[in-house]
Amino acid sequence: MSKTLYVSDMDGTLLNSSSVLSPFTISLLNELIVNYGALFTVATARTPATVVNLMKDVKASLPFIVMAGEALWNNGKACYESARILDESVVSQLLAVFHDFDIHPFVYRKHDNHIMVYHHPALTAAEHAFVDPRVTTPLKQLTLNNNLHGEEQEDVMLIFAMGTFKRLRLLSDEITSRGIPCFYNCYHDIFNEELGFLDIYKENTTKAAAVKHLTRQLQVDRVVAFGDNLNDLPMMREADLSVAVSNAFEEVKQQADLVIGCNDTDAVPRWIAQDMGLDVNQLLRK
Repeated sequence: MSKTLYVSDMDGTLLNSSSVLSPFTISLLNELIVNYGALFTVATARTPATVVNLMKDVKASLPFIVMAGEALWNNGKACYESARILDESVVSQLLAVFHDFDIHPFVYRKHDNHIMVYHHPALTAAEHAFVDPRVTTPLKQLTLNNNLHGEEQEDVMLIFAMGTFKRLRLLSDEITSRGIPCFYNCYHDIFNEELGFLDIYKENTTKAAAVKHLTRQLQVDRVVAFGDNLNDLPMMREADLSVAVSNAFEEVKQQADLVIGCNDTDAVPRWIAQDMGLDVNQLLRK
């Protein structure tokens, strides 16, 4: 049999509409990983601060691809295996663009194996709703002040902003027009298309690049990638087989090799079990 690496996006794909793993998904993933040797990991725009908590009941042994491929998190050792850092001169140029558009970004700085998040003291209601459940963790701390430059030796891993999609699209176009060397994703919220997110990383940072790194490291023969959003497409194109959930954006479904059930039907682990030639109903009777 070929040695397959299964890589799943989290929000809107592996996580259900309540943004958690269902008990069924947890149980089936553990059965596949522990008893059948499935090589499974996640690739997400989230930081380890929330991924670790969401995945705490899954017996995953592979590194998590976090921050859209910016870093690999070794959960067993509770540390970063690798991280890509934005140059401070690039950060200064990016912050100048945000200033011109009167948009306050979140600046994520690495402090050992923790993340310090810096933001202007004013938070919108949407920012509060997004941030509040994500910063109550030992691995991430939010600091609200006018100094986004942090402490010495705190490297910038990510600049993140949220707001109306149209305005963030204009801002990201300005980054391109100024020739600022970085990689960004500007995308819609999966539940509200008027709301947008902007992630900015070091050049050539993608989930796809991180998946290629893991593929070489694990010496696998085949990669299957699951996703729902536009920022999953590079990873899905890199995979030998791309699988979209039925709640994915239409463009994602059109480019995927297969479309399976929605994220509320435990579709990802069910499909993996079938791909491994296993009967889900028999597994659950054990």
